[in-house]
Amino acid sequence: MQLNLRSTSKFLTKGTWTSIINPMTYSQSAIEKLLNEGGYVMISAGRNNKMPSDRNLSDDTIQERTINLTIDLTNLYAYSSMMGVYNGDNETSFFVILHNISPNVERTVFIQLGHKYNQESIIYVKRTTPTIQQFIYTTGEFSGKYVEGQGYEVLTTNVTDDYSELKLCPDSIFKFTLNFDFGTVIIGKTRIKTRQLIDHHTNYVLTNQQKRNS
Repeated sequence: MQLNLRSTSKFLTKGTWTSIINPMTYSQSAIEKLLNEGGYVMISAGRNNKMPSDRNLSDDTIQERTINLTIDLTNLYAYSSMMGVYNGDNETSFFVILHNISPNVERTVFIQLGHKYNQESIIYVKRTTPTIQQFIYTTGEFSGKYVEGQGYEVLTTNVTDDYSELKLCPDSIFKFTLNFDFGTVIIGKTRIKTRQLIDHHTNYVLTNQQKRNS
């Protein structure tokens, strides 16, 4: 189903979404408008290999968890399925349109969903000018911390890591990556310059590469 962003805002305000429209397929103009103006979340229920409790879960268990996330989203939010590669891990994620009525409440709701499905992080982008773009850690050693960024890049060349991929109407692929400053960690209102997160993600990518080569 193709999404018209203007009518979407009206429907979301009234809260009349039903399960028959999910998952949605966006037009390129609609997805670019969302990326430029904000008002969305990117979230997954996939395997979190950074958490020991997830590593030995069966594929069927992960699939069931993903279905449960779609149940949590359906009737409340419009969303599209999305493929991506992050830190060397392939996963199915969801690009979710927010209602933008109570942003702080919605941010908290999705942080809780990230924790519920044992995700290391979610991406929350508040609809404002300029957008507030946050990579929020929801489990693990960095839980409660986040980093911010601004803007995105459309990827037209072959890339192998750190990208998201959406199927668009009528039959095309939109591949992009969001920009974040992982050198500045935010805890509450405090900003800390550190390489801790950069090293964390770099080490995980190297570990994945070693596993594939062994």
